[in-house]
Amino acid sequence: MIEKLFKKIPAGNMMIPLFITAILNSFFPNLFTIGKFSKHLFTTEGMVGLMALNLTISGTGLRFENLATAVKRTGIISIARVFIGVVIVFLVSKFFGKEGIFGISILALVCGTLNHNNSVFISLNLEYGDEIDNAGAGIAGIITGPFLALLIFGSSGMANISVLNIIDSIVPLIFGMIIGNIDHEFGENLRKCQKYIIVFLGLSMGAGINIFDIFKGGLSGILLGVIVVFIMGSFTVFIDMKINKRRGHSAWAISTTGANAIAVPAIIGSIDKTWMPFVEIATAQVAASVIFTIIVIPLITSCWANKYEQA
Repeated sequence: MIEKLFKKIPAGNMMIPLFITAILNSFFPNLFTIGKFSKHLFTTEGMVGLMALNLTISGTGLRFENLATAVKRTGIISIARVFIGVVIVFLVSKFFGKEGIFGISILALVCGTLNHNNSVFISLNLEYGDEIDNAGAGIAGIITGPFLALLIFGSSGMANISVLNIIDSIVPLIFGMIIGNIDHEFGENLRKCQKYIIVFLGLSMGAGINIFDIFKGGLSGILLGVIVVFIMGSFTVFIDMKINKRRGHSAWAISTTGANAIAVPAIIGSIDKTWMPFVEIATAQVAASVIFTIIVIPLITSCWANKYEQA
């Protein structure tokens, strides 16, 4: 019964658990904090471990013979996404300054555009892509996180970004790649488990979301999500189809705002106090963009993948 329900909704194995815990967290924020076990299973405290496990399993699909293909595919859409994000931020900053445009400050724009949700990327590629698309999540994961936003603000030194940070982010991928190349059968068995691990990743992600944030962010927060999906996403899909000669499903899958971006405005505000007046509203807008993109992108990816599969 549960699996049938998951199949009826795009990326349902992640989206349904995510929205269950998001709704519960919105009304009962301390529901899953009774102890260590419940915290690590049902809240964001367990998300990093589950994400590392997911990247390890994704890495088992990176065989030496397809490594170059995976790097090319995911590298191109990742670079395209960052490029268009930086262009948008630069143009808005140049012509409108810190205040930004349509109520979206530069702070919110940087945090909302230069960060994608790698869990959504994995889940959608697991459903609509092949093993190379799925393995590419480890490559995409290298560029996600708050450090891109901090670099744009000229705070790279204060962001404590080192070679070790980069190495740490790809260790699970490399570990999985070693396993998959040593024992193909074991790697195949691990990948069979991935769709179930995604369920628990969805539970932990949802516990960090408050659905009321979409109202706090207002129309400007929704507009930020629209920029991420329809401007950045369309450009990334175009590049994917023209250069990679792919149907664009992975490019849509990477066109989200990552949940960890919600914390970035406060980080930047603590580094540079001149941004403090923008922190509260920027945080709400980024949260609204996170929720909006998590809802919209699976639907678009599903429709797009089905359309080109039938073409």
